[in-house]
Amino acid sequence: MFLGLIVASALILTLFVLVLRAVRSLFRRVQGSGKASTESRKEERKKDGDRNESKSEEVSRCENVKPEESLPEETRRRYVESRYGGITEEFSPGTGNFRIDPEDIASRCTEGSRLSLLEYTNRDLAGDDFRGFNLIVEEDSRMVLTYSGSAVASLSKTETEATAVINGANVTGTMTGYRINTFPPRLKEGMTVNDVETALKAIEDVKACLGVPEAVSRVMVSCFTHEANVSRLKAAVDGRIQEKESRRMGKSKGMKKLRP
Repeated sequence: MFLGLIVASALILTLFVLVLRAVRSLFRRVQGSGKASTESRKEERKKDGDRNESKSEEVSRCENVKPEESLPEETRRRYVESRYGGITEEFSPGTGNFRIDPEDIASRCTEGSRLSLLEYTNRDLAGDDFRGFNLIVEEDSRMVLTYSGSAVASLSKTETEATAVINGANVTGTMTGYRINTFPPRLKEGMTVNDVETALKAIEDVKACLGVPEAVSRVMVSCFTHEANVSRLKAAVDGRIQEKESRRMGKSKGMKKLRP
């Protein structure tokens, strides 16, 4: 019986030791798992931070991208080609009865569009920040098509010295001609891809005129009186014209009051 107690005690002690080892092993595994989980969370947070930093850098790069780099491939190709070509120039002798006539141009602009003569006359009120086509017309001198306040094409009268033989004698005089220039579009803040494409199309259309002054003048008027451009211009100038006319009316009334 005594021997049985000793054996039982030994078995209980052995069992206790095994249980204790198992508990310790389990504790170490749990602790290790906790550390691994913590390290994993730290690593994940680090990765998230790296991703966020990468996104921030990407956004920063996008914000600092040059305007031409954000254009679609085909538009960018045409834009770069235009910039590389720079200002183009052609000279043409005067043909027929063509001349830069402000009255004729005004009639063509108002009769062929929704623009009133008052709006056309005050088109300069749109200002240089106007995102559209505008016209500068100087009688018998030059005609300029602008987009977003920058020239895209110009037609200028020139006078060159010429000598001709008349009745066997050399006679020196002047010959009227025209200089036609196109200018690469200037990218400005707020311009859209459509703005760039519209300006490029106008430049290409002027070049396609092959130096014929009448054709260049028609292209300029056509760009200016395009329905989309007319809508933009009316929205830009109508309120300013109204204010201008109102001030004029006020001054007129004031002058009448001063009369005896």
